Amino acid sequence: MTLRPAGLLGVLAVAVLALVTGVTTTSGSTQAAYTAALSNRSAASTASDYSRTNLPFRDSFAGGQGAWRTYNGTWTTQTVNGYGTFTETSGSSDGPKAVTGDPGWTDYTMQADVQVNSGTDAGLLVRVTQPATGTNAFTGYSVGLSLTDNTLAISRTNNGTTTPLARSTIAGTLRAGQYYHVVVQAAGCGITAWSSTVGANDWTKVNASESSTDCLTKGAVGLRGNASAAGFRFVTVTAGALSASQASDPYNSTLTTGRFEDGAPARVYGGTWAVDQPEERIRSVTYSGQDGDKQVLNRVWGDMTLTGDVRLMRKPTGGTDAGFNVRVNDPSTGPDSLRAYYVGISASGMVIGQHTNPGFTGTFVSFGRTVQAEEWWHLTVEAVGCTITATASPSAGGTPVQGKADFGSCSLTSGAVGIREQGLEAQWRNIAVTPR
Repeated sequence: MTLRPAGLLGVLAVAVLALVTGVTTTSGSTQAAYTAALSNRSAASTASDYSRTNLPFRDSFAGGQGAWRTYNGTWTTQTVNGYGTFTETSGSSDGPKAVTGDPGWTDYTMQADVQVNSGTDAGLLVRVTQPATGTNAFTGYSVGLSLTDNTLAISRTNNGTTTPLARSTIAGTLRAGQYYHVVVQAAGCGITAWSSTVGANDWTKVNASESSTDCLTKGAVGLRGNASAAGFRFVTVTAGALSASQASDPYNSTLTTGRFEDGAPARVYGGTWAVDQPEERIRSVTYSGQDGDKQVLNRVWGDMTLTGDVRLMRKPTGGTDAGFNVRVNDPSTGPDSLRAYYVGISASGMVIGQHTNPGFTGTFVSFGRTVQAEEWWHLTVEAVGCTITATASPSAGGTPVQGKADFGSCSLTSGAVGIREQGLEAQWRNIAVTPR
């Protein structure tokens, strides 16, 4: 794959992130970077002191508690297999919760893996305002997993008063200590939620819609154990959400089960691949020179957001990279033998472009530093209309960089998603896709 300087590609433009507070911005013709002012948010005194940031937001917890402010409970972070977990261990009845984000966020998608370790109930909070110490001391929506009656439920809390809104029964039996992937989309006055055993894509869906006089329209995000010790990992928040009538089921990677599939095994085009089940990662064991080895899942998506981690297993050179394809059509074996969009990590930045079968046109967004071998990077790829927006940041924490490519009147409006490497071994984990 040949990279072309951004100045030669008239249809592509790199967008600079505009941030709210505590931020230093830098920009150039092909670079958009920001550095957030860091502080101990757990010691913040008011809601306005939370981490205010543009979306997408992601926390691996590998670097500690970071920007989360906690209310009651005992919260700890731990790094396992290179990724972090955030755990509330007391299981107390005084409403332990952790909150972060921007109280001004409106329509967005939140997702995380949720684990109930003792007690019966834990989950996610969206559109949170006025959080304080106390069992129901916040205003916002709760999406909870209940081991008592095996359900996924949505409720609204208005500073002490909780109103149940909707509940769906989950097939089978929820188990303590098992991670479940929970996705919440807040769109207008509607809240849609899904849950699945991690790796299974056995989705249970529930949705609630309120009148304009009752609904909460904006707020931050949170994690909550309801008189239950609970664990959380892979928390992401991305812009945009769909109403319940439009939203299709999301996708959560199946790597914990030792497979890479979405209803059927992914299609393989070149290379040798393996799945490390305990570490929940897929890797290209050997590569076919510069042949662009790839795997492609089976479902077709239109507007969507993909999040996931990728790392290059040896020091990259100028012609090597690895990352994600979206809106894949007509894939076959060969370096650019597909029609699709691509976002990848290279030697010193992020590639954003289009495979044209054959051929590739793209632009480059500099990280301002060299990518290290075996360094995990988190990517968010948003495909909306004919625009691809990509955000990259070191998975263990660091400066995010964002680029945007506008393909004008494009022909690739839907397609599959996949992983791809060019000229080196690479690994992927924590892959999720949500509708937009």
